[in-house]
Amino acid sequence: MSKAENIQSNTSAPYIAGQRFGTFYNDTALTIVNRLLDDAKSVHTAGDVKDYCKGYKSSLVSDSQGSKDSQTSYVRKIMLVATANDAKLNEFHKVKTPAQGAKVIKDKMTKGAKGLDSLAKALRLPSAGKAEGEGDGDSETGTNDTHDTLLAWWAACEKLGHSDKFGLTTDEMLAHVAKVLAK
Repeated sequence: MSKAENIQSNTSAPYIAGQRFGTFYNDTALTIVNRLLDDAKSVHTAGDVKDYCKGYKSSLVSDSQGSKDSQTSYVRKIMLVATANDAKLNEFHKVKTPAQGAKVIKDKMTKGAKGLDSLAKALRLPSAGKAEGEGDGDSETGTNDTHDTLLAWWAACEKLGHSDKFGLTTDEMLAHVAKVLAK
């Protein structure tokens, strides 16, 4: 083997390893969603979905409460569609039965939504045209975890912004948020 061939093969090894990891990651994401679809067969009511999500969240190991909340929110959204237990999501996706919910999920997966986060995003209601205060389906379970998570996030932002490290006022933070959103 020439020196040039050896350099080329060494340069390609990390790339190939990265590709293998990407394939593994995608396969794992599909396995996780397929497991959710299997579990959905024994979850029948909105209360069952809520209990399932509580159990899931309690088993997560995470440094950040926000990521536990996010992961649970993704699972909730998928389970609500898979079990046909959310009126707004059912209407939007034209789902009347759990079998139809599973089909919607599989269709979204075929179109590229393979992980929990991308699949949950593909299943959520479009935000355009929603009246103020109208939820995205989480309210059907009797909770509004997304709203609570956003309030907790904003409280943490305010606390950090007000800290000695940054010394910002709430008005300064809101002005910056408005500026960013205006872009």
